[in-house]
Amino acid sequence: MIANGPQDTRVTSAPTQSAEPAQPVAAASVSRRFSLIFGIALTLVTLAALIFAFFASDFRQSGSSALPSTWTQVYNADLTAGGSTVWDQSQGCNLNSLGLDAQASASSDAICSFKPSVQSGVTGAGFYFVTTISPAANVPAYANSMLLVGDPTSSSATNGSTIAFIISQAGSYTLCDNSCSQTGSSIYLHGGLAAWHGNALLSNTIAVKLSPDHSALTFYVNDQQVATVAPQLGPQPAIALGAPAGSETVYTHASLYTGS
Repeated sequence: MIANGPQDTRVTSAPTQSAEPAQPVAAASVSRRFSLIFGIALTLVTLAALIFAFFASDFRQSGSSALPSTWTQVYNADLTAGGSTVWDQSQGCNLNSLGLDAQASASSDAICSFKPSVQSGVTGAGFYFVTTISPAANVPAYANSMLLVGDPTSSSATNGSTIAFIISQAGSYTLCDNSCSQTGSSIYLHGGLAAWHGNALLSNTIAVKLSPDHSALTFYVNDQQVATVAPQLGPQPAIALGAPAGSETVYTHASLYTGS
């Protein structure tokens, strides 16, 4: 009986010694499981964010699909055909086989006013104007585009009465009024354009829509809404295309829809 005592002690102590290293193994297993779950969750969140960023432009209002049913197309022209008399070519603009070529000087903007909007008052009941910009590769100078609404030739216009939408070749935009400065303008927005085609071999479209009551002016790039502002436009705001000083842009097509 005495000889069996130590044997019993060794037998009962063996499981205790073998159980001790099992504890860190279990903890490591839980840690690995948590890391795996966290990694999967992080991957899914990242993937969802990338997908949303990629398709974000699809959820913004498009210009062509948001026109009042009573509006009609009153102008539609291929500007590469030349010979048009509806564009003012006295301020750095020229119609040729490439299109409406706005060639700004080093110190002055090129402004190509759409004459019917100045002389006939076709914009009084609201309008939607869209134009196509030639690929930047077709322009020898840096291709900056400019779309103006209001009174682009007036030097005494008040804030909000002339709105400029300026887009750089790289796809950044400035939306501003009159002095077009952060300190001197009542309207000044600046940012990048996700919908812009940065490839120099691709064309782009820019558009503007003025609500019938003139309370909202909305700008679009490649049929995707960029921004809406509340201008202080006159009863018959003019429309003009152009290029800021030191740059050049060619416009190949233009269309105008107006209210009645």
